[in-house]
Amino acid sequence: MNKKHETRVVLKMGAKRPVRNRKKKMAGPMRVGIALIILGAFLVGLGGFFNREAVSIYGFVVVVCGFVLYFASHFYLSHLEKKNAKGKKL
Repeated sequence: MNKKHETRVVLKMGAKRPVRNRKKKMAGPMRVGIALIILGAFLVGLGGFFNREAVSIYGFVVVVCGFVLYFASHFYLSHLEKKNAKGKKL
């Protein structure tokens, strides 16, 4: 017997299918925030390597903006989820 046939037989006999963990989709602003954090860290590294303090400061500002954007969108989306969850319970 091949494996496909065996699984069909097991499923026909009433065995439960394995539960799949659904991935939570990440919102666009959260992805942009992470990208800004990575880009800013890269700029800080380059500025430090080439002794260009202006590039390092600019990279630090980009990192801070990415951090703020990521957490602002995270808190906003969690607030919306809680609001929708309360509405569904009523």
